[in-house]
Amino acid sequence: MISNTLAVFLNAAAANGNAAAGGKSSLWMLAILVFFAVYMFMMTRRDKKQRQEEQTLRENLNIGDDIMTIGGVIGRVVSVKEDSIVIETGTDRTKIRFAKTAIATNLTAKERAEKAKKEAADKAEAEKAAKKAAKGKK
Repeated sequence: MISNTLAVFLNAAAANGNAAAGGKSSLWMLAILVFFAVYMFMMTRRDKKQRQEEQTLRENLNIGDDIMTIGGVIGRVVSVKEDSIVIETGTDRTKIRFAKTAIATNLTAKERAEKAKKEAADKAEAEKAAKKAAKGKK
């Protein structure tokens, strides 16, 4: 598909370049082509990064993690297998088996990350206060 689009752009650029006196339209066509190529590169890069994050999320599931599925089911992981997991939901401890691809977020990991971020911010703030206090004593 991209090669067909590229061929159409190049043919149009050649036709416009031959018809135009100074070749200005072929320059614009080339600029549009470069913009399109950069846009496609950025989109595929973003998608690849997102797929890698999802893959690591699914690989790092542990028993006891609270997760949410794509459908919105929230539960605690009871069993982890190669391609599926079993979660426990609700107070009646209903067990449901899901494919790993159905996992949307790992709530426990998200909480741990937020807690670590907060602790790092508090530590940085304490260090700033200590430096400020040390300057005040001089």
